[in-house]
Amino acid sequence: MTQNLPLADLEREIERLSARTTSPEARATDWFLLGQALLQHPAADSQRRQMALMALVLAYQMDASCAPALLSTIGQTAFGLRAWSLVEEATSVLLQQDATDVNALMWRAAALQSKNEFAEAERLLREVVRLRPDDPLTHHKLALSFKEQGRFAEAEAGLRHALALEPDNIYTRFDLSELELYNADYAAGWPRYEVRVAFADNPRSAQHVLAKQSPYWQGESLAGKVLVVYGEQGLGDCLWAVRFLPLLAQRARSEGGRVIFGHDGPLRHLIERMLPDDLVLETSLETHPDFHCGLMSLPLRLGVFSAEGWGQPYLSADPERAARWRERVSAVAAEGRPKVGLVWNGNPGHIRDARRSMAPEQLEPLLQVPGVTFFALSPGRGSTVEQWRTRGMEVIDLTAQFETGFDDVAALLVNLDLVVTIDSGPAHLAGALGVPTCLMIDYISAWFWGHQNQRTPWYDSIELLRQPEIGAWAPVLERVRQKLVALASSRPGEVQ
Repeated sequence: MTQNLPLADLEREIERLSARTTSPEARATDWFLLGQALLQHPAADSQRRQMALMALVLAYQMDASCAPALLSTIGQTAFGLRAWSLVEEATSVLLQQDATDVNALMWRAAALQSKNEFAEAERLLREVVRLRPDDPLTHHKLALSFKEQGRFAEAEAGLRHALALEPDNIYTRFDLSELELYNADYAAGWPRYEVRVAFADNPRSAQHVLAKQSPYWQGESLAGKVLVVYGEQGLGDCLWAVRFLPLLAQRARSEGGRVIFGHDGPLRHLIERMLPDDLVLETSLETHPDFHCGLMSLPLRLGVFSAEGWGQPYLSADPERAARWRERVSAVAAEGRPKVGLVWNGNPGHIRDARRSMAPEQLEPLLQVPGVTFFALSPGRGSTVEQWRTRGMEVIDLTAQFETGFDDVAALLVNLDLVVTIDSGPAHLAGALGVPTCLMIDYISAWFWGHQNQRTPWYDSIELLRQPEIGAWAPVLERVRQKLVALASSRPGEVQ
């Protein structure tokens, strides 16, 4: 057994079991124990868990009865890695053995939801609630299923019921906060959204480092104090939230305090250009603060409970860099044609990437619109661009010339007539720069975009084009195609 072993002993046991599994005498139990040991390692990252899953599957293939918990461990590990086909295989057997296996029912429901099979997933989750009516987790999972189907009132009721059963559950509180923000109920959502601070578990993160030096800012007076604000969550969240820094600096100035923004990443130069002179950006957090807080806490602490009036551009491209990109774009774009930037997929590690991204072939109706020059905006998509070219569709990819990350993206964006994008960092950047943007969003998108309007009050230059039902990109793409045709037709001398 490897449970509760000291780290050094656990690592030696992993090494011993790894050697054992390579020998001709290796048995199914060796593979099972190796998988368990890998999962118990304190640094069980995605790669280590993948290795553990492979070991467990090999154990099952050699002898399915070698350990009572083998199949459940496979199902749970596959669920954590979002290996949905394997989840379905494992839970199919588990539920044949025991139709009331609550864990198997929830894992299988998640796998079905990944394929948009919500009716069957909901049936399974309702069975879980029947089996465990007083378990807050079961009500939580069912509520999230309602949310993904756009049944927001039922989702809210389910989350509130789960909270009544377990008031201190930070995950339920967070999901309810996102639903409140989605519905633009900022007065309720922002305070509850603060629970996200409890999620941070990286001891090297800015939040952990700052928490050892100062308390989290709750809105106290900044008279004679230094407040460090740190960037948090994804790049899109940062791009959205930095708009509040000047207002924070104004408050600190009026109270006789000082604000420092702690950030060292691809957004650095973009953000520095927008900051007032008395709000300094530090990359190594050398100043000892009196308080600290995350960027996403600023709307609450500044009393921003309405999005109205916040849609104006607040970032700018570097003028010299923008001029260089104007020359690059002019050198490759046909004169008189509208220039359109494209983002069709995001970080595959994002939990919602499968819903927000598109396959390259889905964009082909757009690329076939004549009289438009298309530019890829995301680096590393060269193989897709080449695939389109072999099919007679031209997309220009200048991303290899990016030198400073988002500063170059910004300089390229301001030289385009339109951006067509999925929900991504470049979408927020385009909106923050005031670049006209068609934002193609999935049926249930991030809370920034709400669920009712074609416009978002957070960005005046963004038009929202939302799936009419789960997974339905074709109607969205047709609306974008019509806009591209109209844009091309508005340019004199273009032949359609």
